Amino acid sequence: MSGDKVILIIDDDAEFVESNRELLEAYGYAVHSAANGTEGLAKARQLRPDLIILDVMMATLTEGFDVARRIPEAPELRDVKVVLITGMRDVLRFGHALEPDKTWLPVDRVLDKPISPPRLLAEIERLLGGEEKKNDDPTSGVRGS
Repeated sequence: MSGDKVILIIDDDAEFVESNRELLEAYGYAVHSAANGTEGLAKARQLRPDLIILDVMMATLTEGFDVARRIPEAPELRDVKVVLITGMRDVLRFGHALEPDKTWLPVDRVLDKPISPPRLLAEIERLLGGEEKKNDDPTSGVRGS
């Protein structure tokens, strides 16, 4: 299924990026990376990836949220699938659960770090294959609904 699908990983954790690059390339994906949100948005506009894997905490505690909200503002990126991966999923300081939301958090999935390789691959295949979950799973996509 991967064919010539392009994935952009935006994360400042070089070890996370490299291990997932190796995994995804082994399954036939073309993988690019960026170490921060500014670089990530620039690469996304240039590459027009099929999917972005985005960390929340990079230079600031909310950098990933900011990037997630800016992606749909770029016409060339509106159809890009976004998977937010974080260790902050539970309840944030201000009491808001971290779930996909069309306005506040326009992503397709929110997944917990650490994530198992089979789970990450399954979510990517689901998103890039056009197969959306249709159940009560809180990780189901919101964008485009």
